Amino acid sequence: MSRTLGLFLAAVAAVGCGGAAGTEPGAAAPVAISTVAVRRQPVERTITVVGTFEPVAKVAVAAQEEGVVTAVRVREGDRVRGGEVVVELDDRELLAELAEARANLEEADAALHRAQRLHETGLASAQELDAAVARQRVSAARVEALGTRLSFTRIEAPVAGVVTARLVEVGDLASPRGPLLELASGQGLLLRVPVSELDVVRLQTGDAARVSIDALPELEVVGRIERIYPAADAASRQVTVELKVEDVPAGVRYGFLARAHLVLERLPDALLVPEAVLQRGAEGEPFVWVVVEGAARMRAVTVGHRLEGEAVVTSGLADGELVVSEGIARLKEGAPVTAAAPSPGAAS
Repeated sequence: MSRTLGLFLAAVAAVGCGGAAGTEPGAAAPVAISTVAVRRQPVERTITVVGTFEPVAKVAVAAQEEGVVTAVRVREGDRVRGGEVVVELDDRELLAELAEARANLEEADAALHRAQRLHETGLASAQELDAAVARQRVSAARVEALGTRLSFTRIEAPVAGVVTARLVEVGDLASPRGPLLELASGQGLLLRVPVSELDVVRLQTGDAARVSIDALPELEVVGRIERIYPAADAASRQVTVELKVEDVPAGVRYGFLARAHLVLERLPDALLVPEAVLQRGAEGEPFVWVVVEGAARMRAVTVGHRLEGEAVVTSGLADGELVVSEGIARLKEGAPVTAAAPSPGAAS
């Protein structure tokens, strides 16, 4: 009995003296963490704004003469040349009026010739000759006017372009200045996007921007700022910025939704940390946990711009320092830590 009790006490004593392997009595166990190495690197501060592709010029093809539409030679998507006849109107009434006017002109010409001969022989006064000249000129002007109106029944495309809308069909009544077709003209595409007044001051004409297209997510094109409008909208405080895409890939159409990624600022030597490592103190001041000689230390930092999940630190950290990225909740000031191999950087 006494021998068994002795063995039990010896075992308890061994357990009590051993404690945690490799740890001194009363010392806290190291906290397992992951770290990221802070590195200086060039970054761009960008914004993304949304707009739709538009043609460089929108041209309305309109009628100048009233008439019934007898032919529409194009449809949406057709390419037309400048001066090509695209719509025809009923011209029968004008043809009849023109024939009558030409007959009247022939009669006026003959009357003028007679008046000139009579005036040369003294049988007609100067007043009668002047009246014959006036009648001849009025008749000639009438022929010219009707000829011009007749030409208006054959409506031509004013510029080369692509038909984007066909607004009339055969049998419709076209009215003067009424639109018949819409054309998209010009080389390339325009993208007009709204930009906050706080950001537009950092943009200049000629700046390049990446443009992504929602309908073609694998495609990205380059646009350049063509124009920055001179006034901000009074309600939204936004300014329209116009970009031009010169090289338009196949498949991109007018009206497609596009996103322009505009560069506001280039930082050649920025210290970046993941936003997740930023903590807030009791008064809201930002800090991070850094590893110094195997222990966790709180470090107050000053944060500049935030860039898609990362933040620029303007003071408080140095290049190469190790910032705790995982295991933050278990840390205390001065707590020993054990870390895996550090990640190469915030934005490697």
